[in-house]
Amino acid sequence: MEVIKNLLIRLRHAGALVLIGFFLIIYIALGFLWFQQGARQKELEEQIASINLILSKPLSGAEKLQAEYDDANSALASMSVEAALDIIVTIAGESGIDVDPDSGKLRIPPATVRQEKVGGGSYQVLSFKNISVQGDYDTVMAFISALDSGETLETMVLKRAAISQTETETTATLDVDLYTKPGGDSL
Repeated sequence: MEVIKNLLIRLRHAGALVLIGFFLIIYIALGFLWFQQGARQKELEEQIASINLILSKPLSGAEKLQAEYDDANSALASMSVEAALDIIVTIAGESGIDVDPDSGKLRIPPATVRQEKVGGGSYQVLSFKNISVQGDYDTVMAFISALDSGETLETMVLKRAAISQTETETTATLDVDLYTKPGGDSL
């Protein structure tokens, strides 16, 4: 009987040590997770700060959005081929190209008109292929830059530019598309 009592006492001490060891392991594991959580919290706080910075910027007012919408619609207004030709000739003249028909420095072949679907809308495209322009390097490049910039017509897209140069003259062959709303007098 004495042996059994000693054995039970030893088991109580061993059980208590096992129980203490078990709780110690859990405590260390939770401490390790706690320290990892601090780094993750800092990362999340940085993300929240950057999102708050984005959200703090005021949204555009309804009037501003309406004005931008109206500008886009007016830029897409229907246009005749003659009006588009006049604009291209005006851009060439302002760039320093000799636009006199007898000089042969600016040749614009007839435009083709087609419908093109872009995004959710259908647009009329006035396509000017193989526009030939000649002059000194600066004037030809000014003309190409003016066509490409969209300052005169926002919906004009320079599709292709082939440039050749001699000692005295620069020649460029250009393809230009002009997007407008369908309708109106296009020819």
